[in-house]
Amino acid sequence: VYSEDLSALVLLPMLATMGILVGGPNNIITSAVAADLASHPSVKGNNKSLGTVTGLINGCGSITASIGLLAVGPLQEAFGWGSVWLFLIGCTATGTLLMSTKIYAELFPPAEEEDSSDINV
Repeated sequence: VYSEDLSALVLLPMLATMGILVGGPNNIITSAVAADLASHPSVKGNNKSLGTVTGLINGCGSITASIGLLAVGPLQEAFGWGSVWLFLIGCTATGTLLMSTKIYAELFPPAEEEDSSDINV
């Protein structure tokens, strides 16, 4: 693996870039989930419930991210930097797979049926 031959001065900017590219979409996804929850009938009109659910989503994301970061050190020591990149690619692929139904619904929204009573003749 070529990453084994790179210095830390090259690897650190690469890792920072990967963090930026993953962190931005993460914030967008959590905001989208919170916006979807705001339109759900069980939460609609109850700001306290919406705040609690949004906090739980952000909290779970933060805990999961910290666990992932704790895995980087042992992975790098045991298997080298190549394993860290594979781990991050796997995490990104898993997140994309879990969001695939939402992504599909956003890309291809269901067609709304036309109401014939609204047509003026």
